[in-house]
Amino acid sequence: MTDTTEFRFDGWTLRPRSGELIRDGNVQRLPQQPLRVLVELLEHAGEVVTRERLVEVLWPKGVVDFDNSLNAVIRKLRASLKDDSETPRYIETLPRIGYRFVGKFDAAPVPPAGQPAAAPVEMRRVKRRHHVAVTLAIAVGIAALVWWLRAPEPALDVSAQAAAAAPAGEPRRTTNQRAYELYLNGKFHRSRRDVRGLPLAVQSFEAALEEDPYFVDAWAALSDTYTGAGITQQMRIVEAMELARSAALRAIELDPKGASGHSALAVIKMNYDLDYAKAEQEFLLARAADNSYARNLHAFGMLRAYQGRVDEAFAYIGRARELEPTLLLYSGTYANLLYHTRRYTEAAEQARALLASQPRFDGARAVLIRSLVATGDIKGALEQLPLRFYPEPVLSEDGFVHAHAGQRDEALQQIERLERRAREGFGMGYEIAVIYAALGEKEKGCAALLRSLTDHSQLIGWMKLDPRLDNLRREPCFAEAQQKLLGD
Repeated sequence: MTDTTEFRFDGWTLRPRSGELIRDGNVQRLPQQPLRVLVELLEHAGEVVTRERLVEVLWPKGVVDFDNSLNAVIRKLRASLKDDSETPRYIETLPRIGYRFVGKFDAAPVPPAGQPAAAPVEMRRVKRRHHVAVTLAIAVGIAALVWWLRAPEPALDVSAQAAAAAPAGEPRRTTNQRAYELYLNGKFHRSRRDVRGLPLAVQSFEAALEEDPYFVDAWAALSDTYTGAGITQQMRIVEAMELARSAALRAIELDPKGASGHSALAVIKMNYDLDYAKAEQEFLLARAADNSYARNLHAFGMLRAYQGRVDEAFAYIGRARELEPTLLLYSGTYANLLYHTRRYTEAAEQARALLASQPRFDGARAVLIRSLVATGDIKGALEQLPLRFYPEPVLSEDGFVHAHAGQRDEALQQIERLERRAREGFGMGYEIAVIYAALGEKEKGCAALLRSLTDHSQLIGWMKLDPRLDNLRREPCFAEAQQKLLGD
C-alpha cells in the first residue's frame, strides 16, 4: 500500500488505507479495483500509466479478457469522480496506450505520522517498485456459495458505541454492537443450505465493515468466504482468490499478531498459490496467536493431509471438531480424509450420518459416491448422483462413476462438460485427470494432471493420497506432478 495517508485534489480527499473518497462532507467507499487504479494514477500524476501496468496492478495472477475488464473498472472510477471521458477533469484517456491523471492537487499528500511531508505528487517522477494489494475487498451481486459453517462464535461483551479508530486492547473484536451482529449474520448466511447464502454473507460482512472498518475478524471472514467461493466454483478462481487475498492482507495489517488474518492468507497460499512452505509459515503464525482457533487447525490439518502426514491431519482436524463440533465443514473434511486414507466403509458411514442430518450437504454425498465406487457398489453410486442438490461445484463424480460402470460415452460427455467449465475460467485439469484415469486412458490422464498444476484446480492437494488416481500412480507424469507440487 502507498505510504501516503491522504490525497487531496480539486476538493476531493482520498484515503487509500480505508478506501474513502470524500467531497463536501459526503463519503463514499471505493470498491477495491477502482481504488487501486486511482491510487496508481495519483502516485504518477501527470505521467502516462499504461494499460499493461494497470492490468499488472489489478490482476497480478492474470485475468481473462482484461481489456474489457479494465474498461469496466475505469468506467466505475469515472462514475465515482463524476468525470467525463470526453472532457476529463481527472482521468485522461490515451487510446490503446493508457491513462493519465490531469487533475490539480489541493495540497501535498499527507504522509504517515512521524514522517516528513512529501513533495506534491505532480512534482514527483520516481516510480515505486512495489505495489501491495489494496485492502478493500468489496464485490456485490456475485454468484452464491455452498460453505460449511453453522455455529456462531461465543457471545462477546460489546458496547453499543461505534469505534472511531482501531479498537485498543483486543484488535480482533469490535466495540460496535451493530457491526458484530452483522458479522454473525454473515457467518450464518455463509453456512446455509436452504438457499444460496453467499451474496447475503458478503453483504453482511461488508455492512459490518462499513460500521467498523477496523473489525479484523470481519475482514478475515470476508476473505474466507471469497476463498470458499473460488474452491466451490461459485466465482472464477482468479477473481475470488485475489479478493480473498486483499481482505486477508487487510486483516493482517490491522492485527499483525492475530490468528484469523494469517489463517485466511495461509489457505490462499495453500490452495491457490500452491506454496506449501509459505502456507505453513502463516498457519504457524496463526497457531502462535491462538492455538484454539478451530478454523486454522482444520486448514492446517488439510495441509498435513496434502503432504501425506496422515496422523497429524487426523489430529488437527479432530481437534477442530472437538472445539466446534456442530460445524459441517470439519466433519465433511474428516469424512473426506477417511476416504483418501482408504478407510472406505468408515467414510461411507460418516457421510451417511452427515446426510441424515443435512440432506443438502453435497460435499458429504461426494464422499459417499466415491466410497461406494471404491467398495464396488457402482449401482449405489449411480443412484446417488441425482440426489445432489446444487449444480456446483461441477466436479468429476458423474464421469468417474460412469467410467467405472462401463458407460464410456457418458464419461466422455462429462469430460467435455468440464472442458467447457475450464474455458469459462475454472480449474478443471485435476477433475478431468480423474475421469481419464478411471477410463484407463493414461496418456490423456497424465496430460490433464500436469495441466492441473497451472490451471488452479482446487482439489490438486489431494493428489498424494487420492485413490482415484491409482491408474496413474506408476506413470512418470505422476512423479513429476508430485515433485512439482510437494518437492517429493
